Amino acid sequence: MVVRLLCAAAVTGSLVIATACGRSAGSTSEPAIRLSSTENGGAAYVEVTGLSGEALDSLRDAELTADQWSGILRVAVSDAAPGMLGNYSVADSALRFTPMYPLDPGRQYQVRFDPAHLPTAGVAGGSAIVASVGQPAQHTTPSTVVARVYPTSDAVPENLLRMYIEFSGPMGWPSGVEHMKLLDEKGKEIPGAFLPLDYEFWNPDHTRFTAFFDPGRVKAGILPNQQMGRALNTGRSVTLVISPEWRDQHGLPLKEEFRRVLRVGPAEDKPLDTGSWSIQPPSVGQRDGVVVTFHKPLDYGLLMRALGVTREGVTVEGQIVVDQAETRWTFTPREPWRTGAYHLLALDILEDVAGNQIGRAFEVDNFETVDKSPNPTSITIPFRATAASGVK
Repeated sequence: MVVRLLCAAAVTGSLVIATACGRSAGSTSEPAIRLSSTENGGAAYVEVTGLSGEALDSLRDAELTADQWSGILRVAVSDAAPGMLGNYSVADSALRFTPMYPLDPGRQYQVRFDPAHLPTAGVAGGSAIVASVGQPAQHTTPSTVVARVYPTSDAVPENLLRMYIEFSGPMGWPSGVEHMKLLDEKGKEIPGAFLPLDYEFWNPDHTRFTAFFDPGRVKAGILPNQQMGRALNTGRSVTLVISPEWRDQHGLPLKEEFRRVLRVGPAEDKPLDTGSWSIQPPSVGQRDGVVVTFHKPLDYGLLMRALGVTREGVTVEGQIVVDQAETRWTFTPREPWRTGAYHLLALDILEDVAGNQIGRAFEVDNFETVDKSPNPTSITIPFRATAASGVK
């Protein structure tokens, strides 16, 4: 067996052609699209059957780009959506597309096969064929809702960089930006408010989605900002609307539409100052939390992974709670506190909701000055857990 790997950009995945032994016999049937699955009802894939041996051979021998493959066989959630990422192969006398992520039960996918784009011209005649395929829904009653949106404060700065959409249950794989919009005070949609990205920013269990505002529009003085301005403007109100058409892991729509009004305040352009943080130390021998209070809201997602506690250079295990509109961080250890020195460890990737980091504002001279190191540095702030009992 010969396997050719065609590497694309990191966000486009990889394409694989598996060459079977021997040549396929000619086919007298017409090309047809069908949805199949691996044994015992495993992962689903899309196949085009009825292709001639010459057409299949041309695919086996070709070295195609991601765009060329998509031109031949395209699977998408809608006619207007980009093609799904996945692997292409020639197997069992058929052209096969295996999606990178599982297909959502209950959702219909649009498939287009165009023989005119086959690598060897004329090996298959006829026009393009289209079909709608999908797996049956496992559940029939919508139950998933938008549980929370971060920032949780109803007042946000006009240079807000991102929002986190948290759901009550796991969601499907396709991006949700197309189901989100901002309305101005007259109910008119603000165009281009959210940045469309091919890569989908989900947490591991697919219950929290990160939506980005275009940093080119947010950052003052550069071309997108000069041409379009910010999506948010001080003194105005906007309404975030999340459509129920956003599908959950079962392919079902959300139970209801989500709306929330946000008041827009002045831009936040000051770097984080750890000297302004207040640390309430815990009690030795207890498992009460160490409480850190900030003078302004910080980025929720980064607070969950860029702030921690160490003792003698070793990370202390425990649980984090962020509340008070992301101005309070509480860490509760797994084991009781011991007498002695601890450190609050803050990675320098920690940001406020406008992208300002520790000692560095987002509004730097240019993007090239931003540290691109894969290993962020850290800032340590000492505190002590003390008690007269002297428990160690």
